[in-house]
Amino acid sequence: MEEGVRYQVYESSDGFVLFMASEQEFWRNFCAGVGRMDMFERWPGNTYGDHARGNTEMRRELAAIFATRTTAEWVEWSGTVNTTIAPVDSPKTLADDPQFKDRFGFLPHETHGADMISTPLKFIDADLPDPAPAPTAGQDNDEVLAEVLGYDVERIAALRAAGALGEDR
Repeated sequence: MEEGVRYQVYESSDGFVLFMASEQEFWRNFCAGVGRMDMFERWPGNTYGDHARGNTEMRRELAAIFATRTTAEWVEWSGTVNTTIAPVDSPKTLADDPQFKDRFGFLPHETHGADMISTPLKFIDADLPDPAPAPTAGQDNDEVLAEVLGYDVERIAALRAAGALGEDR
């Protein structure tokens, strides 16, 4: 969507927002909300899926408009005028995003070996188990060689002694 204009990332006064007004209704609501119905009259677009591809003049107008408010102000404002604007999070802002906190959250590195994003899947009557930390290199060698390849203890020991498993035991 590099050439998209009504579906595009714009810089706000303190970060970035994703503008998603490809539907004419959201585009109209945006233009009315910012007091720029002249933009809607000039570029009304199609009812659905009109990204205004390649309209560099409109892109410049929108860039100037989005630079006037913070990301949080734009997101809150979009809910009041029924248009589609979302924050573009960075590693620094993601953990504080209300939707991220509600739907995902982080699983802590203390119990998982690394900070991880939880699954967005939610079930009505069940909780999914937390994922376990990934195994360390070679941690499951014996089990894989025995259970998957059918090697016996002596053959595994011989492989280990020959250095075939890349372990320092």
